[in-house]
Amino acid sequence: MMRRNKQQRKSNPSAIKIAAMILALIPVVALLAIITSLVLNSRTAIKTAGWGLLTATFNPAGGQYGLLPAMWGTFLVVLVAMVIAAPVSLFLAILANDFSIGFLGSIIRWTIGILSGIPPIIYAAMAPVFFLVFIGPKFAGAGLPEATILKMTQYSDLPINGSTLLGGILMSLLLIPFLSPLLDDAIKNVPHSLKEASFSLGADRWHTLTHVTLPAAVSGISSALMLGMLTGMGEAMIVAFAIGFEIGKIPQPLFDILKATAPLTTVIVGFSAGGFSLDLSGPLLTSIGNFAGLVLLLLSFAVLGVSTYLQSRFKNRFAS
Repeated sequence: MMRRNKQQRKSNPSAIKIAAMILALIPVVALLAIITSLVLNSRTAIKTAGWGLLTATFNPAGGQYGLLPAMWGTFLVVLVAMVIAAPVSLFLAILANDFSIGFLGSIIRWTIGILSGIPPIIYAAMAPVFFLVFIGPKFAGAGLPEATILKMTQYSDLPINGSTLLGGILMSLLLIPFLSPLLDDAIKNVPHSLKEASFSLGADRWHTLTHVTLPAAVSGISSALMLGMLTGMGEAMIVAFAIGFEIGKIPQPLFDILKATAPLTTVIVGFSAGGFSLDLSGPLLTSIGNFAGLVLLLLSFAVLGVSTYLQSRFKNRFAS
């Protein structure tokens, strides 16, 4: 009996190690399967268009399949969303940690919790309201008087179907409840001894915040912002409703956010499903959708690489 118990004790750790190894390999295998699937399904697009997939014009009727406009559209909509969401989320995190606001803090946390549970499709469904009430009268009149636009009751009656600005605004509503808890944790993890040392030297709350708390939390803040960027890059429903599927060319000027420049996610959704976003369909457009997914995956890897590099630099700089 004693020998059996010893053998069981010896075999249990090895079984746990094997189980842990199998569980650790699951995400690796899943990632390799995704990459393999995208590469294999992109072969038709690569053979047909080649380097033309990286040109600045998308016109399937003319044999042009450039995805640079969609890449630029991804950058623009994420930029607009982060410009709005990052400072708001950081302000909420600072407010929750460094300032005593009583019951208002509980209300803010409760509201953020509610917003974080709202599905993206709900934000997407708000696109007509935001366009009609806010953006339409100010930016999208297309020569019509504001009074005329305000009388319109149907989203389809408006002169254009959306804009990158509208997509960024709606995406920021999704990112704020996502970023706020992450930034809150980054600031909360700053050692209290650093703040107490700053206060003991006579620094006020604002000086401590800007010269001690935020520099110490910059690694966590950069990581949270990068995760927010990745979330924005992968969002499809909001941009499909607010921007649409029109790719065309890169906007002129480049940062014209009042035009509708579809990002890569709408290309993936539209073309991988058989090209329902255009009056075209077939294996070529399906393959282009898969190639767009591969490009988006590579861009995500690039963002993760930059995030890892910045975190290491910030940690080393603060440690020194």
